[in-house]
Amino acid sequence: MRTPRTIACLQLFAALTLALWLGQAAAAPLNDHAALSGLSSAKGVFLIDVNNPGRVGHVLKVVGMTEKGLQEQHVKPHLVVVFVGPDVAFLTRDRRGIGYMDQRAVAGLQHEIGQLHKAGVTIQACGIAMKGMDIKPDMLISGVQAVGNGYISAIGYQAKGYSLVPVY
Repeated sequence: MRTPRTIACLQLFAALTLALWLGQAAAAPLNDHAALSGLSSAKGVFLIDVNNPGRVGHVLKVVGMTEKGLQEQHVKPHLVVVFVGPDVAFLTRDRRGIGYMDQRAVAGLQHEIGQLHKAGVTIQACGIAMKGMDIKPDMLISGVQAVGNGYISAIGYQAKGYSLVPVY
């Protein structure tokens, strides 16, 4: 027969065992060794078309984390971000047509673009989308290059071995 003291001891033992197990699980670093095994470099092209500056800002942070994660795991990153559709409006210096409620998110994503550019990530804006929105190449923020067609750019990079990461 189990006494209240025995039950309390068993509960304490179970709690300590669980805490130790969780602590060990949390302490184990996450990595991508299986996927990156044998690679010295990795190529990816992020195709962005979401028309939501907050979400685009989040995606750009993840692109930065991807670049940093590859570096930390001793794999040289070659990353390209291609904006197509209405998202090219987020890339202009004057932020023309951006509503008041989106200004902070656009400023944040433009800051992320600057950081990515400094890290060596190529940032491109689709010329077809720019033409449709009456955006000239000289209106783009620093670090963003205009291309004739964002989809052709993505196709070309894929043909060169870049993995497509679509963001819709």
